[in-house]
Amino acid sequence: MGGSFSDQEPVIVAIIGYRNNDDVYECLSALAKVTEKTFLISICENGGAGSYHELCDRLKDLVDFEGGAPNTVDVRVAQACGGTLRTGGQVVRIYRARDNLGYAGGINVCIGQLTLTEKWSALWVLNPDTEPDPNALTALIKRTREGEYGIVSSRLVFKSTGRVQSYGGHWRPLMARGLNIGQNASLDVVPDFDAIELSMNYVSGASLFATREYVESVGLMDERYFLYCEEVDWCFRRGHRRLGYAHDAIVYHAHGTTTGSSADPKERSSISVYLNERNKLLLTKRFYPTLYPLVLATTLLLTLQYLKCGAVRNFFVALSGWFAGAQGEEGPPKGFDCSGTG
Repeated sequence: MGGSFSDQEPVIVAIIGYRNNDDVYECLSALAKVTEKTFLISICENGGAGSYHELCDRLKDLVDFEGGAPNTVDVRVAQACGGTLRTGGQVVRIYRARDNLGYAGGINVCIGQLTLTEKWSALWVLNPDTEPDPNALTALIKRTREGEYGIVSSRLVFKSTGRVQSYGGHWRPLMARGLNIGQNASLDVVPDFDAIELSMNYVSGASLFATREYVESVGLMDERYFLYCEEVDWCFRRGHRRLGYAHDAIVYHAHGTTTGSSADPKERSSISVYLNERNKLLLTKRFYPTLYPLVLATTLLLTLQYLKCGAVRNFFVALSGWFAGAQGEEGPPKGFDCSGTG
């Protein structure tokens, strides 16, 4: 089971930004409308001092910043400010990382800033390019309490098409690829919830709801991935804890505005292609070591898909990422400017 869950204590909403202040603004605008009001927002800006100050300025319409700066305990935090949502009074904290910590590093900062005595019930990780439906948090809390789950997935919906992006994720170890369960289904389809939960073995980091018991028992996210696969790793470490699906927790997702992870292979950013290929090998080596030699071959062959689509540049980037994974490269990718300084 996932352990006890109290819906009387606030949910920590963690958002990791990287120079995408408009996305963060829209996400907070949606959070200001949710019907469940027991939450606080923790934002880690990985994009440097300039982006941090621009973000604080951008949010002035939504946040009253007269609350003062929150205490910081993580040495990787260079600066912080705090306030409350103007609509509901929920606490908002914004942290500036000293450098780009990656996705997991940013989440870990948000977790680490919580004091040992601070009350909280769960962590809701949201991509900055998401907009939760007003009833999403209520549905997540309800589903978690019903099934005593450790982590619960939302119904992710493509903002551009209004069709389902994912009910949950299923990792296919031989291909080292994730499958979005329910992708492109109509929004009004009612799927088999039990079948989804039996099939899913991870939850997308675009909207991931984890209980406090899960966070404290399983530990922090693994920062070696930098970006991609860290949520799969986190779910694979769950032990006996269950993964759940909350169908009524609708979260709209612009998909890829932060990292350039477009559905079109030609349009994907180089860093997205590189880290996707690299991190699949890192994940496989950790959780499927006996399959690793075979997966090295299958993933190398799968890079040819870029050539098939005419994405020649990204084919060579994918090869570079594959080679880096085979070499065991971890953390920020070599050869890319991922700096969050300045």
